[in-house]
Amino acid sequence: MKTRYEDSIIYQINSSAKHFDKLFEQFFKEINIGVSAAEHLALMVVHDTKDCCQRDLARILLKDRANTGKLAKSLEEKGLIEIKATIKNNRAVKILTITKKGEKLAKESTELFEPLKNKIEQEFSKEKLDEITKALQDFTQLISKTLKVNI
Repeated sequence: MKTRYEDSIIYQINSSAKHFDKLFEQFFKEINIGVSAAEHLALMVVHDTKDCCQRDLARILLKDRANTGKLAKSLEEKGLIEIKATIKNNRAVKILTITKKGEKLAKESTELFEPLKNKIEQEFSKEKLDEITKALQDFTQLISKTLKVNI
């Protein structure tokens, strides 16, 4: 018997996020390309974000800067990104840029992820996935405005 909580939107969103995190972790363990799921996600953000700084990475990943600092340092040690200290708007910032090795890994992992992405797209049309994405974006925006959440 389901509880009222299990039928709630909050539970469904939380449950989906946790299941996806587990799927992502399992996938990266299986393909064994030398990075964790969290490191891969950080690498892809750096790959896709021009002049990405650690603050950008933290904002996009919804993590604190200490956590993203550890991720960035690990990626740098693996030769996948470079971290350069600079000044931006009179503030010291760390700019993260992807290396050739990082570009290669991003490309390979995207190709390896394609079958899993295709499986999801077989179950849900592009239109349905776009609809779900838009609904979640609207929901997040509503919560952020209503509760003044600053993540």
